[in-house]
Parts: sequence; C-alpha cells; structure tokens
Amino acid sequence: HYIDYKRHYGLRYNPRRTSNRNGTREQPLRERKKLLPPKPQPYEPPLLSVFHIISFANVPCVPRRQPSTLDTVDRLAETSHWAGVCYREQECALLNGTPMDSCAGGFGVCCVFRFGCDGRTEQNVSYFHSAQYPAPATEALPCGFTLVLQRTVRQVLLEFLFFELQPPQLGNCVEDQFIVSVQNDQRVYPVLCGINSGQHMYLDIDRAYSHRLYLSAVFNSNQPRAFLVKITQLTTPRAPAACLQFHEDVSGVIKSFNYDNNSILVTNRKASYFNNLNYAICIRRQIMFCNVVIANKDTTHGKENIFQIVNIAEDGSSLVPPNQAGVELFSCPDDFIAINFVRLCGERLNDGSLVADASVNKPVTYTSAGPIVIAVRTDQSIVGRGFKLTYTQLVCTEKSL
Repeated sequence: HYIDYKRHYGLRYNPRRTSNRNGTREQPLRERKKLLPPKPQPYEPPLLSVFHIISFANVPCVPRRQPSTLDTVDRLAETSHWAGVCYREQECALLNGTPMDSCAGGFGVCCVFRFGCDGRTEQNVSYFHSAQYPAPATEALPCGFTLVLQRTVRQVLLEFLFFELQPPQLGNCVEDQFIVSVQNDQRVYPVLCGINSGQHMYLDIDRAYSHRLYLSAVFNSNQPRAFLVKITQLTTPRAPAACLQFHEDVSGVIKSFNYDNNSILVTNRKASYFNNLNYAICIRRQIMFCNVVIANKDTTHGKENIFQIVNIAEDGSSLVPPNQAGVELFSCPDDFIAINFVRLCGERLNDGSLVADASVNKPVTYTSAGPIVIAVRTDQSIVGRGFKLTYTQLVCTEKSL
C-alpha cells in the first residue's frame, strides 16, 4: 500500500509517479516521445564577399604606362609620372580618386588623385592638371585647385612634371598666368608662364595660420597650353626654410624659370626670366663634401649654355659690355644671381674679382661654410635669357677644411 508521507505531514509536494495506473513502470520521456536525433543536412557555407576575407595595406603604387603613339596627346601622356595608393575600387571612388591600374594581386586598384579645374582634396599626394589633360587646353577660362592642408604638414612640394603655357611679354606673364598662394601667408611666390617642365617649388607652411593652398591658372587666349603639377604634403621639412628650390644630389643642374626654348605645344616661344623675382636656390651639402663648383656648361652636349642677366643704366645702355661678365653692385645693381655672396650678371659666368678676362666663362667655387644658397633677384623691367648652370660638390681636402 502506497502512503503519501508528504501529503500526510502537510508538505506541498507532488510526488514523482514512477508507474502508471496499471502498475507498470513508465518509459523515459525520450523513449515515449520517440525523440531521435535530427537527420543530418548537407553543410552549405555562408556566402561571404571576397572583400570580407581579403585585406591589404593601402600602400603607394605606380600605375603601368600604356603604349603610346607619336601624336601630341600621347607625347604629353609620356611625360606623366603618376603615383597613387592601393585601395579597393569602392574606396577609391568615395575619395574622388581615379583608378589607373590594378594592385594587391588584382583585389585593389592603384588610385591616383588627379584633379582638373575646381578640384579639391586633402590627400598626401595629388595632381592638378589643365582641363582635358593630356589634350591641350584652348579655352580662355580660369582654372583653380584647392588643397586642404593636413594638421601635421610643414612643407608642400610642387613638381611641374609638364608645364607649357604661353610665354611672358617683356618679363611679365600677361597671356597666361599660374599663381601659387597659401592662406594667410604674406609671402609672394613667382607667377609662372612659358616653359617650366622639370621645375619645382617648396612652400613653407605654418599650420597655426594656414589651412589651404590655392593653385590658379588664368588663360586669356585660345592658344594651346597644358600643365601637370604633382603636389606632395610633407610632415617633415625637406628643404631649409625660405628656400624656394632645393637640390639634394652631389651634382645637378640649376636654371631660371622659363629658360628652355623647346616645346611640344607652344610655337611662339620667348625664353627669358621674369620680372620682380626674389628667391633662393639651395643645395644640400653632402657629408664629407666641402666646396661646390658652379659652371656654365652643358654636360650632355659638352658646350656652354647661354648666360644672360641684364642691367640697364639710366640712359638705356647696358651696364655690362656685350659678351662679358658683370660683378658686384656697380655692374649688377638690379638683376643678378649671388654665388658665394658675390653678385654676378652679364653674358658670361665669371667671378671678375678672381679672373682678369671677363670675356670667358669660368667656374665659380662656393667656399663658404654653412648652407649653400644662390640668391636670384630681378627688378620690374628689362630681362634676359637667364641661366642654366651645373653644380658639383667636391670631397673635402686639407686645403678646403
């Protein structure tokens, strides 16, 4: 006889039934309900995008050049040396970049930040070019570009990869103008025109006051012209302060703006320097090198370059006789380059204080300690061809120390 002791003593507890009314033991629930393990189904992996499982670094890249013909457009394109960053194609589009090649094994694109008129960017490396580049621009329209400067930028480097505008008139850029300006910066940079492919500029940036860099091209005729400028933001200054141009190699070439007289687009060329120039060309002194020899020669063809820096007296005559070198303040009061702190001008490169014959070109040796600086200064009128000089640094010897 089954006695429910829990109920007898008033405990609220329902005893577990171990048998049914027939007195037979109940089967476990799993057996009664006949619960069996589910029938195995074939495994189907989830559908994931390739970009969810493939990742790559946003590293610099250089797009491959395309084969070209000999027409004008392709000849301009051959002068282009693009540099980009490896991004996914969607990211490149969001950043207003232009995919110019593949990268990361085909999973990314080499994204180049190139902009025409009314362009704007904040990228470390970008390009500003004339409308329809590499095709020539022929419309008389202004063209502008804005670079948003990053918080840590200290300098901006402008490299004129291709630059052919209409020439100056008597030293002034009238028909075409390329203007460089920095927000809240009172420094005046040269207004460019003519042929300046291969030239460059360093711009000092004070981020406490300057947040934008503006580049403007103003065209006042329907003549052909084109330009491509590479713009690089530098967080660590590369050039010394106040050096508009800076050369870092042991040897190289320095030349005035608009010196070259060969062109792809411009037919009416006038090679001459500009009025109202006042800037410095600097050279980095290499370790264990002391003196620098500056000469007026073409190392490629083994001949002398044209050297012409003009100064005019009040009566309109030249202060320096034709085919001779001018030296110091009396001969070079207005237009000159200063090497070793000596003013030089005329039609020969020659330090007349050391060389008696002023009718010949003679190398000038920079012997001063400290930074190597060549000053360039011109007034508001009367210009000449300019200068194209080679420099070579010499290893230190006992005499040079």
